[in-house]
Amino acid sequence: MNVIDLDRPAPEPRQRKPNGVLAVALLLVGAVLGGVATHGWTVRRLAAVRDREVSVFVFADAGRSLEGAGRGKVVLDGRVASVTLTRRVTLVNAGPVPINIRNLAADRPGVALRGVEKQRWVQPGGTVQADADVQVDCARGLPLGRLPVTLSVQTADERARQAGAKGVFDGTPWSEQAEIACADVTRS
Repeated sequence: MNVIDLDRPAPEPRQRKPNGVLAVALLLVGAVLGGVATHGWTVRRLAAVRDREVSVFVFADAGRSLEGAGRGKVVLDGRVASVTLTRRVTLVNAGPVPINIRNLAADRPGVALRGVEKQRWVQPGGTVQADADVQVDCARGLPLGRLPVTLSVQTADERARQAGAKGVFDGTPWSEQAEIACADVTRS
């Protein structure tokens, strides 16, 4: 039989004191797991951005003219109104992944540049040459100069996209040839 002494206060139940070491360990494990998860997410995100990055420089080849260089002349009243020149451009892949440069285009008042639709896989740091048709309105397009170039490219993920060329495309090396073609007078 248990005897209860009513004059004595009831014994307090034992309270467990929080274990500081256990709390710190749990906090440390949570921080490490959170850090590893965040690092993995960041690495995957950066790799995805890098794989989509496109960086291409486009340069006008100042070398010899291609065949049919002055083809497509339009003559009005004995003067050349417009001319289409076929020239070569050099494309440089300055990005981190291989790309397929399918086409290029540039426009400004009086000048239109169009590349020849073709598959051109270029490795990072690699170059390739392509033919381009330059249509010049002799009254408004001369002298040739800077043109904003847009490229049609495809990356290894097979996504086709439009990308602007890095820097500014300078058509000045072709300006003299275009001026000569425009100055040609047709004799009747």
